[in-house]
Amino acid sequence: MSSHLPTRREALKAAAAAGITVAMSRLPQLAAAPATPAPAPTRPAAPQSFAAKASMIGMPISIAPLARQDLDALFDDMRQRAGVTALFPFAYTHEPHRCGVPPAAGFHGGNYGIPHLQYYHDTPLTYADMRAPEFGDVDVLARVIPAARKHGIATFAFILEDNVRPAAVPHWEALYTVDHHGRRSDRQPGGPCHNNPYYQAFTLGLVEDYARSYELGGIMWGSERQSGLLNALNLSQSNGVDPGRTTCFCEFCQKKGRDLGIDVERARQGFGEIEKFVQASRAGERPRDGYFTATWRLLLAYPEVLAWANLWVSSRHALQAAIYRKVKSVNPALQVGWHVWHNLSFSPFQRAEEDFAGMTAYADFLRPALYNNVAGSRFVSFVDGARHSVFGDLPPDATLEVLYQQLNYHAEAPHAHLAATGLSADYIERETRRAVDGVGGTATQIWPGIDIDVPVAAGASHCTPEGVQAAVNAVFRGGAQGIILSRNYTEMKPENLAAAGAALRELGVIPR
Repeated sequence: MSSHLPTRREALKAAAAAGITVAMSRLPQLAAAPATPAPAPTRPAAPQSFAAKASMIGMPISIAPLARQDLDALFDDMRQRAGVTALFPFAYTHEPHRCGVPPAAGFHGGNYGIPHLQYYHDTPLTYADMRAPEFGDVDVLARVIPAARKHGIATFAFILEDNVRPAAVPHWEALYTVDHHGRRSDRQPGGPCHNNPYYQAFTLGLVEDYARSYELGGIMWGSERQSGLLNALNLSQSNGVDPGRTTCFCEFCQKKGRDLGIDVERARQGFGEIEKFVQASRAGERPRDGYFTATWRLLLAYPEVLAWANLWVSSRHALQAAIYRKVKSVNPALQVGWHVWHNLSFSPFQRAEEDFAGMTAYADFLRPALYNNVAGSRFVSFVDGARHSVFGDLPPDATLEVLYQQLNYHAEAPHAHLAATGLSADYIERETRRAVDGVGGTATQIWPGIDIDVPVAAGASHCTPEGVQAAVNAVFRGGAQGIILSRNYTEMKPENLAAAGAALRELGVIPR
């Protein structure tokens, strides 16, 4: 790499569709279209926009450097090292690490642009609740967008649901899920309820505000959650989830469930029985007929649990479709797409919930997280959790081998070595190709997010320049139309970011 480049210190400092439609008609925010639109292979390509004119080389970034630092130096570094063409700032977050500041009691966060209240109706959140105070009067989006454009970089607002309810903003409590015991959630696997009209109004107001108030290239929204059934069975990279706090039975979900013909009390009872089963498993109590049989027997006894899981999944897809319609109603040229949680890399169960083919009617792009280094420890965590329910009859290596076969992964490390080695570049290529095939015949593009120094524990697989180059090559061998260098610019070592640029130049994606 040329010596004139700045250093990092310098640069940084299965509800039926008909039934779903009926339920949605009772929720004015979402009533304009079915909850889970069918695949739309004939959907025409989006109007000419940034993404249609140049290869997508995206860069997520926390807010602090954008508010405080020399933007010209920052964007020069991104362009020279890796040819970045799009910035994805965490535009709305109540989490300090996405803001880019150390954790502190009373951290507020929120909107790092300016909330324009004419777009926010029927929500208890106030201007003070939404407006992030950390950087005074600075409108970070207004500061960043023209500076980035000067360097050939478009700006996409990245809206990722918080993992923890903001304690400093008590009005958020009314927007959150309620578990089957009637307790309001305050962290994952709970979160804002997608059937809650207050949350719908806030979310649709936020994306309309961004679309009307700022000259963006697009919006990416993400929710790192899955249905309550998978949470309760501990089928998650987040091992140790409380099986009693895994889904939503708020008044809005209960009403929607009844409208769909689901026996709400039977669903609640079923989640209670699954909670007992998982807790007993964690205590070392093996079911008489084995774990798989016990799991299947619970689902046979309480099919309402599966219906409740599908209600959650279809409701999330309904919100995504509403976000897409809202943004396109403001500006059809804005690109709208979805961050896809890394958990899909480990869970054939969540894969079933997130069928990419079914999302193409309301997605200009998908950004599957394909972080191969941190995948090792996350996959180990998934296996260890799954052995407290569905896979409890198998030892860890056998469980992992079954999952490898189900997920179509070849020649990956055994359980004992997986955290230290991570997954291979072959995993990235296979998952990219699976996503590309899933949206085949449509205008939806695939922009995988690859691992550049995503934090890992001591002893786990770490990024190297050679590994980053292999990951970049795998993305484009898999047929992707772009790439998002992930997960946060502020975490990346300069040599690893430069390695991504070297691979992109070798491929001809960016000029030498």
